[in-house]
Amino acid sequence: MLELDILKFKQSDLLYTACYCEENIYMLCSEILKKRPELIDDFSVLFISNPHRSVPLWQQRAGRGDEHVVIWDYHVVLYYKQDSEALIYDFDTFLPFPSPADFYALETFKPNMVIKDEYKHMFRLIPAKAYLDHFESDRSHMLNENGEYTATPPQYPAIIKKGKSNLDNYISMKQDDTQDVHGTVMKSDDFYQSLFHEA
Repeated sequence: MLELDILKFKQSDLLYTACYCEENIYMLCSEILKKRPELIDDFSVLFISNPHRSVPLWQQRAGRGDEHVVIWDYHVVLYYKQDSEALIYDFDTFLPFPSPADFYALETFKPNMVIKDEYKHMFRLIPAKAYLDHFESDRSHMLNENGEYTATPPQYPAIIKKGKSNLDNYISMKQDDTQDVHGTVMKSDDFYQSLFHEA
């Protein structure tokens, strides 16, 4: 199958740091660009959040209860789409890595469940290559009031190219005029319609 051809390495061989999903996905994109550059245009980075920065995700390793649900301020996964095949790569799920995108969405976002507006998911899709070119984070969002990290940071240096963190531009679910840099924002219904209609 195609997904086996894309990732011949094991998930356990990839760089991963708990609570730094945006960097884990950045490093995965870097690995794909290095090993299979001809495939990079088929990948998009998917930020999941909403204006309240409060989105429930199920089947997460950090979750609780039988369905392992957790409420994140945001989460980041990698989305692969080519023709009729669509996959999601999520380092923090109990689901397979990768998972078919429609299966992942049903299990992780529960699109058929009625939830309050403040918890409704929104999605920002950024071309993987653009994410590699423009994403920057100084990790300041992980510092508490005493300047201490709330979660141990990755061992490699912070991803800074121009000296200014722009993580908030990706977490924000307001569409700006820089689609080529920050991608496209979609409400949940629009994202699910495109996903399940094409699946």
